[in-house]
Order: sequence, then C-alpha cells, then structure tokens
Amino acid sequence: MNNICGYVVLRKPMHNFDEKGRGAFLKNPPCICDVYYSGIDRMAWFDLDEDYYSGSLPPEFIVLRNELIEKNQDFTEIKLLDDLSKAKRILEFSNRHQDRNEICVVFSEKLAEQKGVVANDSNVLWLGNDVYCQGYGSLLRQGLIARADLFPEFIDQLNAKGLFDLRSDFAGRYIGKYIETSKSHNLEPIDDVIDQVDIIAIGSPRSSE
Repeated sequence: MNNICGYVVLRKPMHNFDEKGRGAFLKNPPCICDVYYSGIDRMAWFDLDEDYYSGSLPPEFIVLRNELIEKNQDFTEIKLLDDLSKAKRILEFSNRHQDRNEICVVFSEKLAEQKGVVANDSNVLWLGNDVYCQGYGSLLRQGLIARADLFPEFIDQLNAKGLFDLRSDFAGRYIGKYIETSKSHNLEPIDDVIDQVDIIAIGSPRSSE
C-alpha cells in the first residue's frame, strides 16, 4: 500500500492521555497486555488546539490551524493536512516543551472518497488497521482495548502496535463481534451507523524523521 490520504499530528501512544481527564480524554494511555494503542484515535492536533483556546497560539499557527479546518469541510471528523512540511512545523511547535507527538499518515477507501489521495509514498512504515466509527471513535480503543474481557478471542490477534495487521481479516470480523457484544453490554451501539464504520490503515512516514 502506497496511497495516503494525508498527515496528522497525534500524541505518541504512551503520551495519549490528558492528566486532567477532560472531556473524552483518558487520564492514562490506553493499552492492553502492556501494548499501547497506536491507532488514529490519539488526541489529534491536541497541543495546537490547547494553545488556540488558551489564546497563546502564535499568529502563524493560527493560519495553519484555520487551513486545517478549511481543508476538512467534509463528512468525516478526521482532520488531515496534505502538506508534510506544514505537519512538521506543527509537530515541532507541539513538541517544543516535551516530545509527546508524532506525525502519522492514514488511508482508507472511505477517506479517499471524501478527501482524495494526497501522495503515493512507498516510504511509510505501516503500523496496522484501526476500526473507526464517525461520531464515536475507535472501536478498538473503546471496545477491545478497554474491555478485553468481552473480546478474548481477539486479544492475540493484535500486533505489537495494538492494531490488526493490514493483510489480516480480523478487523472485519471484529466489527461483527463488536455489534453482537454491544447488544448485551454497555458499549456504544453502532447498528444504526454501521455505514460510518471504517477500517483505517495508519502508518509513520519515514520522511518525517
């Protein structure tokens, strides 16, 4: 796989938490069996937004943030940049006090339909597949990672990044299991929004190093 739909600045897996536990953010990084979740649902553009809402974001980054919003006026909630150099500038700014963020790339057929394909990059280290539902987040993070007891047959199918391997069919099988399990346990039901569920490949661009 070489096509990518864009670049996103995410918290690194072990830093994917908010000490204050605000909103939907966890106080501890999600992990399972000492493996940190490395999917798309990792506090995207968090430090950029933090400084914006606190009124301390420099003007040049306000311009970049506005561009990010303008370029993502579609039906997805995943915000991507199509320019790696701009993503690197935001990464450097976000990490100026502590090295907590990284640049990732993503691809899915659904995202490609909404956002297009911005690059054909063979120099990507693909981490794996995440299962994402618009309006809810990662079904891996909020399902298997948070409630491993409900999905015991899938624990050993996760790779070292807490994701499903790209060439496996476990992501599709997991969606069916999640729907079945959500009916009898306190999990977000997705029956009515199944068309919003997407299998998203996530990777690290070696050129960002």
